[in-house]
Amino acid sequence: MVGWAVRTSSLRGGPRAAGAALAAALLCLLPAPVQSQSLAFPGGIIWQTTLAPPPVQLPAFDEHRVYVVMGDGSVLAFDHATGTRLWTARKNSTVRPAASGRYLAGADGASAWAIDAGSGEVAWSRDLGARVSAVPAITNAGAAMLTEAGDLVLLTWADGREAWTVRLPGEPSAPLAVEGDRLFVGFSDGRVRALALPDGSTVWERTVGGRVLGLTPIGDRLFAGAADNFLYALKTRDGGRAWRWRTGGDVVAPAVADDRRVYFTSRDAMLRAMDRRHGDLRWQRPLATRAVGGPAMAGTTVVVAGASPELRAFRTSDGGLLATAPIPGRPLHGPYLAPAGPSAPARLVVLTAGGHLLALGQTVEPMLVPMDGIPGRKLPPEVLPEIIRQ
Repeated sequence: MVGWAVRTSSLRGGPRAAGAALAAALLCLLPAPVQSQSLAFPGGIIWQTTLAPPPVQLPAFDEHRVYVVMGDGSVLAFDHATGTRLWTARKNSTVRPAASGRYLAGADGASAWAIDAGSGEVAWSRDLGARVSAVPAITNAGAAMLTEAGDLVLLTWADGREAWTVRLPGEPSAPLAVEGDRLFVGFSDGRVRALALPDGSTVWERTVGGRVLGLTPIGDRLFAGAADNFLYALKTRDGGRAWRWRTGGDVVAPAVADDRRVYFTSRDAMLRAMDRRHGDLRWQRPLATRAVGGPAMAGTTVVVAGASPELRAFRTSDGGLLATAPIPGRPLHGPYLAPAGPSAPARLVVLTAGGHLLALGQTVEPMLVPMDGIPGRKLPPEVLPEIIRQ
């Protein structure tokens, strides 16, 4: 069953937490060029709902909704501004689904499907002949699906028609990544391949020093984490290596970036900021625990989830710790930054191991209005002794 969405006014934590929340609320966060959002952190829990039993896949997100796959063969969609359940679809997914804004794509074994994100109606289903092996990649043209047979298939949004199929030369080892008109695939032998989305043809292929674990295309750079403990920055134009940096652990999760730096976590429980173009280390900070998923960036703040039940926020300028926000359980993924809307502030959405789905950010509090004077009728001084005696 699904619990009720509950609104709370602030996080619990005593005077110290309240002071940190007040300081964060008073802090004006300047917007970053890549993802310009002003986030109140630690703020409070805007809404929370408990999913019992917990979802069987990590959630998918778009600008308006969060989607979860339940063990009873259903997909639930929630408005992540209010926590309201919007619809339930009778579909199962054996991979983490992915959202485009208009559609939600997933697969039940070899059966790929798309759901209309607004209504929850199933748009189409298509049998690919082999089990889908990874989260779909969302493109403007359709959903790209990897199968256990070694095929990469692009299915159009309109009707699930097969736009093209490419037989891959090896085992993909990282989630697919998309930027513009290119789709990027990382392989267990260290190869990174860029495909043209219109027809699936190979644009370029390069090899890094280890099994590819994560790919993040941002503008003119493709950041590739590999099992040799390096983060590689490849040029999206031709795959040429711009720089690389050795870490103390694998770089698996997606990175985030602004105009000057790229921010990423690694399995040595570190958060690092590198010069985006030249690869110089700007700062690095130890985390309390190993990071879960990638960081989220809002303005001049980077927020990281770890194995402990809390989120931690750092300044992008120097890596200084700004605040921590306790949450009711261990997070299962990196926090998703939902953009601000006309009636909702920017917020972080996260699912915990206990099935708690929640949003954190600015909560509605009564305004403090200064008083011009003491309410009531003003009395002359000579009557005060009489009132006191009474």
